[in-house]
Amino acid sequence: MKICFVCDMRLPAKKYGGTERVVEWLVMEFLKMGHHIVLVAPSGTSIPGVTCIAADSHEEALLAIPGDVDIVHFHARPPKSDFALPWLYTLHGNTQDISLLPKNTVFISRNHARRHQGKVFVYNGVNPAEFVFREQKKDYLLFLSLIRRKDKGAARAMKLARRYEVPTVFAGGTRMDLLKSGGFRESFHPMLHFVGKVAGREKAEYFANAMALLFPINWEEPFGLVLIESLMSGTPVIATPRGAVPELITPDVGALFTDDDLFGDALERALGCSPKVCRDWAVTHFSSSVCAANYFKLYERIVSGEDVFA
Repeated sequence: MKICFVCDMRLPAKKYGGTERVVEWLVMEFLKMGHHIVLVAPSGTSIPGVTCIAADSHEEALLAIPGDVDIVHFHARPPKSDFALPWLYTLHGNTQDISLLPKNTVFISRNHARRHQGKVFVYNGVNPAEFVFREQKKDYLLFLSLIRRKDKGAARAMKLARRYEVPTVFAGGTRMDLLKSGGFRESFHPMLHFVGKVAGREKAEYFANAMALLFPINWEEPFGLVLIESLMSGTPVIATPRGAVPELITPDVGALFTDDDLFGDALERALGCSPKVCRDWAVTHFSSSVCAANYFKLYERIVSGEDVFA
Protein backbone atom coordinates (compact mmCIF):
# COMPACT_ATOMS: atom_id res chain seq x y z
CA MET A 1 0.00 0.00 0.00
CA LYS A 2 0.84 3.65 -0.29
CA ILE A 3 0.03 4.96 3.18
CA CYS A 4 -0.03 8.58 4.27
CA PHE A 5 0.44 9.50 7.93
CA VAL A 6 -0.52 12.96 9.13
CA CYS A 7 1.06 14.13 12.37
CA ASP A 8 1.14 17.61 13.93
CA MET A 9 4.42 17.00 15.80
CA ARG A 10 7.91 17.01 14.32
CA LEU A 11 9.50 13.58 13.92
CA PRO A 12 11.57 11.98 15.21
CA ALA A 13 11.05 13.08 18.81
CA LYS A 14 14.21 14.69 20.20
CA LYS A 15 13.73 13.71 23.83
CA TYR A 16 10.37 13.32 25.50
CA GLY A 17 7.54 12.16 23.29
CA GLY A 18 4.69 9.69 23.40
CA THR A 19 2.54 10.05 20.30
CA GLU A 20 5.55 11.04 18.17
CA ARG A 21 7.40 7.86 19.05
CA VAL A 22 4.36 5.66 18.46
CA VAL A 23 3.93 7.18 14.99
CA GLU A 24 7.63 6.85 14.20
CA TRP A 25 7.67 3.18 15.27
CA LEU A 26 4.58 2.52 13.13
CA VAL A 27 6.18 4.18 10.12
CA MET A 28 9.34 2.11 10.53
CA GLU A 29 7.37 -1.14 10.79
CA PHE A 30 5.43 -0.37 7.60
CA LEU A 31 8.68 0.40 5.81
CA LYS A 32 9.99 -3.02 6.86
CA MET A 33 6.83 -4.57 5.45
CA GLY A 34 7.59 -2.98 2.08
CA HIS A 35 4.93 -0.26 1.99
CA HIS A 36 5.43 3.22 0.54
CA ILE A 37 5.06 5.76 3.34
CA VAL A 38 4.26 9.46 2.99
CA LEU A 39 4.50 11.54 6.17
CA VAL A 40 2.84 14.94 6.35
CA ALA A 41 4.25 16.69 9.42
CA PRO A 42 5.76 19.99 10.60
CA SER A 43 8.89 21.43 8.99
CA GLY A 44 12.08 19.69 10.08
CA THR A 45 10.57 16.21 10.04
CA SER A 46 12.91 13.67 8.47
CA ILE A 47 12.82 9.87 8.57
CA PRO A 48 15.04 7.80 6.23
CA GLY A 49 13.08 5.97 3.56
CA VAL A 50 9.96 8.09 4.06
CA THR A 51 8.59 10.76 1.74
CA CYS A 52 8.25 13.70 4.16
CA ILE A 53 6.05 16.67 3.23
CA ALA A 54 6.23 19.77 5.42
CA ALA A 55 2.96 21.19 6.73
CA ASP A 56 2.81 23.58 9.66
CA SER A 57 -0.97 23.93 10.03
CA HIS A 58 -4.08 21.80 9.71
CA GLU A 59 -5.01 23.52 6.46
CA GLU A 60 -1.54 23.02 4.97
CA ALA A 61 -1.61 19.35 5.96
CA LEU A 62 -4.91 18.67 4.20
CA LEU A 63 -3.65 20.35 1.03
CA ALA A 64 -0.33 18.48 1.17
CA ILE A 65 -1.81 14.97 1.19
CA PRO A 66 -1.09 13.32 -2.20
CA GLY A 67 -4.16 12.21 -4.13
CA ASP A 68 -2.69 8.84 -5.10
CA VAL A 69 -2.35 7.30 -1.63
CA ASP A 70 -4.43 4.27 -0.70
CA ILE A 71 -5.30 5.43 2.80
CA VAL A 72 -4.63 8.36 5.13
CA HIS A 73 -4.00 7.80 8.84
CA PHE A 74 -4.47 10.95 10.90
CA HIS A 75 -2.58 11.29 14.20
CA ALA A 76 -3.51 14.96 14.27
CA ARG A 77 -6.71 16.95 13.92
CA PRO A 78 -8.96 14.94 11.58
CA PRO A 79 -10.67 16.32 8.47
CA LYS A 80 -14.38 16.81 7.92
CA SER A 81 -16.41 13.73 7.08
CA ASP A 82 -16.51 14.57 3.35
CA PHE A 83 -12.75 13.97 2.94
CA ALA A 84 -12.30 12.28 -0.45
CA LEU A 85 -9.75 9.55 0.38
CA PRO A 86 -10.16 6.50 2.64
CA TRP A 87 -9.03 7.54 6.11
CA LEU A 88 -9.03 6.88 9.83
CA TYR A 89 -8.13 8.91 12.89
CA THR A 90 -6.37 7.73 16.04
CA LEU A 91 -7.26 9.61 19.21
CA HIS A 92 -4.21 9.52 21.50
CA GLY A 93 -5.62 11.43 24.46
CA ASN A 94 -8.94 11.98 26.20
CA THR A 95 -11.54 14.43 24.96
CA GLN A 96 -14.37 16.10 26.82
CA ASP A 97 -16.77 16.39 23.87
CA ILE A 98 -17.16 13.02 22.17
CA SER A 99 -19.68 14.52 19.74
CA LEU A 100 -16.73 16.12 17.93
CA LEU A 101 -15.06 12.77 17.21
CA PRO A 102 -15.47 11.46 13.67
CA LYS A 103 -17.17 8.12 13.18
CA ASN A 104 -13.95 6.49 12.01
CA THR A 105 -11.99 7.15 15.19
CA VAL A 106 -9.64 4.46 16.48
CA PHE A 107 -8.89 4.37 20.20
CA ILE A 108 -5.77 3.02 21.89
CA SER A 109 -7.28 0.68 24.48
CA ARG A 110 -10.57 -1.03 25.24
CA ASN A 111 -11.17 1.31 28.19
CA HIS A 112 -10.34 4.34 26.04
CA ALA A 113 -12.91 3.26 23.44
CA ARG A 114 -15.61 2.50 26.02
CA ARG A 115 -15.24 5.87 27.74
CA HIS A 116 -15.64 7.65 24.38
CA GLN A 117 -18.54 5.42 23.24
CA GLY A 118 -16.42 3.87 20.50
CA LYS A 119 -15.83 0.29 19.42
CA VAL A 120 -12.57 0.07 17.48
CA PHE A 121 -9.25 0.17 19.30
CA VAL A 122 -5.64 -0.75 18.53
CA TYR A 123 -3.10 -0.96 21.32
CA ASN A 124 -0.02 1.21 20.94
CA GLY A 125 3.22 -0.57 20.14
CA VAL A 126 6.77 -0.13 21.40
CA ASN A 127 9.95 -1.06 19.53
CA PRO A 128 11.65 -3.73 21.71
CA ALA A 129 15.06 -2.92 20.20
CA GLU A 130 15.12 0.45 21.95
CA PHE A 131 15.03 -1.08 25.41
CA VAL A 132 17.53 -3.14 27.39
CA PHE A 133 16.36 -6.39 28.95
CA ARG A 134 18.09 -7.13 32.22
CA GLU A 135 17.23 -9.79 34.80
CA GLN A 136 19.46 -8.48 37.59
CA LYS A 137 17.99 -5.33 39.09
CA LYS A 138 19.25 -2.59 41.38
CA ASP A 139 17.65 -1.46 44.61
CA TYR A 140 15.37 1.35 43.44
CA LEU A 141 11.90 2.01 42.10
CA LEU A 142 11.50 4.20 39.02
CA PHE A 143 8.93 6.94 38.54
CA LEU A 144 8.97 8.12 34.92
CA SER A 145 6.19 10.50 33.93
CA LEU A 146 5.77 14.25 33.53
CA ILE A 147 6.38 15.39 37.11
CA ARG A 148 4.67 18.75 36.51
CA ARG A 149 1.36 16.97 35.82
CA LYS A 150 -0.34 16.46 39.18
CA ASP A 151 -2.48 13.57 37.92
CA LYS A 152 0.65 11.54 37.12
CA GLY A 153 1.16 11.09 40.85
CA ALA A 154 4.71 12.25 41.66
CA ALA A 155 3.66 13.59 45.08
CA ARG A 156 1.99 10.30 45.95
CA ALA A 157 5.02 8.35 44.73
CA MET A 158 7.23 10.39 47.05
CA LYS A 159 4.98 9.71 50.03
CA LEU A 160 5.03 5.98 49.29
CA ALA A 161 8.80 5.93 48.88
CA ARG A 162 9.29 7.69 52.20
CA ARG A 163 6.69 5.66 54.08
CA TYR A 164 7.97 2.29 52.90
CA GLU A 165 11.62 3.39 52.83
CA VAL A 166 12.21 2.43 49.21
CA PRO A 167 14.83 4.37 47.19
CA THR A 168 13.05 5.90 44.20
CA VAL A 169 14.41 7.61 41.10
CA PHE A 170 12.21 10.34 39.60
CA ALA A 171 12.57 11.02 35.87
CA GLY A 172 10.39 13.13 33.61
CA GLY A 173 11.11 16.52 35.10
CA THR A 174 12.94 18.25 37.90
CA ARG A 175 12.29 18.93 41.57
CA MET A 176 11.21 22.46 40.57
CA ASP A 177 8.25 20.97 38.67
CA LEU A 178 6.84 19.99 42.05
CA LEU A 179 6.15 23.66 42.73
CA LYS A 180 3.27 23.19 40.27
CA SER A 181 2.20 19.60 41.00
CA GLY A 182 2.84 19.58 44.76
CA GLY A 183 5.35 18.02 47.14
CA PHE A 184 8.34 20.31 46.68
CA ARG A 185 9.24 20.51 50.38
CA GLU A 186 8.80 16.76 50.81
CA SER A 187 11.17 16.03 47.93
CA PHE A 188 14.31 16.72 49.95
CA HIS A 189 14.81 13.25 51.34
CA PRO A 190 17.70 10.80 50.88
CA MET A 191 15.34 8.17 49.48
CA LEU A 192 14.30 10.42 46.57
CA HIS A 193 16.57 11.07 43.58
CA PHE A 194 15.64 13.42 40.70
CA VAL A 195 17.39 12.94 37.35
CA GLY A 196 15.41 15.25 35.04
CA LYS A 197 14.09 14.28 31.62
CA VAL A 198 15.82 11.25 30.14
CA ALA A 199 15.76 9.65 26.71
CA GLY A 200 17.53 7.08 24.56
CA ARG A 201 20.10 4.81 26.14
CA GLU A 202 20.00 6.71 29.44
CA LYS A 203 16.27 6.10 29.80
CA ALA A 204 16.67 2.46 28.77
CA GLU A 205 19.26 1.95 31.51
CA TYR A 206 17.00 3.41 34.19
CA PHE A 207 14.22 1.06 33.10
CA ALA A 208 16.49 -1.98 32.89
CA ASN A 209 18.03 -1.48 36.33
CA ALA A 210 14.88 -0.60 38.29
CA MET A 211 13.33 -3.31 40.43
CA ALA A 212 9.87 -1.97 39.49
CA LEU A 213 8.13 0.98 37.86
CA LEU A 214 5.90 3.05 40.15
CA PHE A 215 2.85 4.46 38.33
CA PRO A 216 0.37 5.91 40.88
CA ILE A 217 -1.78 7.89 38.43
CA ASN A 218 -4.93 9.77 39.34
CA TRP A 219 -6.60 10.03 35.94
CA GLU A 220 -8.06 7.82 33.22
CA GLU A 221 -4.93 6.84 31.28
CA PRO A 222 -5.78 6.15 27.60
CA PHE A 223 -2.89 3.67 27.30
CA GLY A 224 0.30 4.24 29.30
CA LEU A 225 3.31 3.83 27.03
CA VAL A 226 5.73 3.92 29.97
CA LEU A 227 4.18 0.71 31.32
CA ILE A 228 5.14 -1.20 28.20
CA GLU A 229 8.59 0.37 28.06
CA SER A 230 9.16 -0.91 31.59
CA LEU A 231 7.94 -4.42 30.78
CA MET A 232 10.12 -4.48 27.65
CA SER A 233 13.03 -4.01 30.05
CA GLY A 234 11.95 -6.93 32.20
CA THR A 235 10.82 -4.55 34.92
CA PRO A 236 7.43 -5.19 36.60
CA VAL A 237 4.92 -2.44 37.29
CA ILE A 238 3.16 -1.23 40.45
CA ALA A 239 0.24 0.99 39.49
CA THR A 240 -3.18 2.30 40.36
CA PRO A 241 -5.96 0.69 38.26
CA ARG A 242 -7.08 3.74 36.30
CA GLY A 243 -7.98 3.87 32.61
CA ALA A 244 -6.28 1.21 30.51
CA VAL A 245 -3.87 0.08 33.23
CA PRO A 246 -5.75 -3.14 34.18
CA GLU A 247 -5.72 -4.20 30.50
CA LEU A 248 -1.94 -3.94 30.32
CA ILE A 249 -0.81 -5.09 33.76
CA THR A 250 -1.73 -8.64 34.81
CA PRO A 251 -0.65 -10.34 38.07
CA ASP A 252 2.16 -12.00 36.12
CA VAL A 253 3.82 -8.70 35.23
CA GLY A 254 3.00 -6.41 38.14
CA ALA A 255 0.56 -5.47 40.87
CA LEU A 256 -2.25 -2.93 41.20
CA PHE A 257 -3.21 -1.07 44.36
CA THR A 258 -5.74 1.57 45.36
CA ASP A 259 -5.06 2.13 49.06
CA ASP A 260 -1.61 3.29 50.18
CA ASP A 261 -1.89 0.93 53.15
CA LEU A 262 -1.79 -1.94 50.65
CA PHE A 263 1.24 -0.70 48.76
CA GLY A 264 3.66 -2.91 50.68
CA ASP A 265 1.78 -6.00 49.56
CA ALA A 266 1.69 -4.75 45.96
CA LEU A 267 5.43 -4.11 46.07
CA GLU A 268 6.10 -7.62 47.32
CA ARG A 269 3.90 -9.16 44.62
CA ALA A 270 5.48 -7.11 41.86
CA LEU A 271 9.00 -8.01 42.93
CA GLY A 272 8.04 -11.66 42.65
CA CYS A 273 7.33 -11.30 38.91
CA SER A 274 9.75 -12.85 36.43
CA PRO A 275 11.65 -10.32 34.27
CA LYS A 276 11.46 -12.73 31.34
CA VAL A 277 7.69 -13.06 31.67
CA CYS A 278 7.42 -9.26 31.74
CA ARG A 279 9.46 -8.94 28.55
CA ASP A 280 7.62 -11.76 26.77
CA TRP A 281 4.21 -10.31 27.63
CA ALA A 282 5.17 -6.90 26.24
CA VAL A 283 6.75 -8.26 23.06
CA THR A 284 3.83 -10.59 22.34
CA HIS A 285 1.03 -8.07 22.86
CA PHE A 286 2.44 -4.55 22.66
CA SER A 287 5.38 -4.47 20.25
CA SER A 288 5.41 -2.03 17.33
CA SER A 289 5.22 -4.94 14.86
CA VAL A 290 2.00 -6.20 16.46
CA CYS A 291 0.59 -2.67 16.44
CA ALA A 292 1.42 -2.24 12.73
CA ALA A 293 -0.12 -5.62 11.85
CA ASN A 294 -3.34 -4.71 13.64
CA TYR A 295 -3.56 -1.34 11.93
CA PHE A 296 -2.88 -2.91 8.54
CA LYS A 297 -5.87 -5.23 9.01
CA LEU A 298 -7.98 -2.12 9.55
CA TYR A 299 -6.51 -0.44 6.48
CA GLU A 300 -7.38 -3.43 4.29
CA ARG A 301 -10.96 -3.51 5.55
CA ILE A 302 -11.42 0.24 5.08
CA VAL A 303 -9.90 0.28 1.57
CA SER A 304 -12.11 -2.65 0.56
CA GLY A 305 -15.16 -0.57 1.42
CA GLU A 306 -16.16 -2.35 4.63
CA ASP A 307 -17.90 -0.17 7.21
CA VAL A 308 -15.45 -0.99 10.00
CA PHE A 309 -16.89 1.55 12.43
CA ALA A 310 -20.58 0.62 12.12
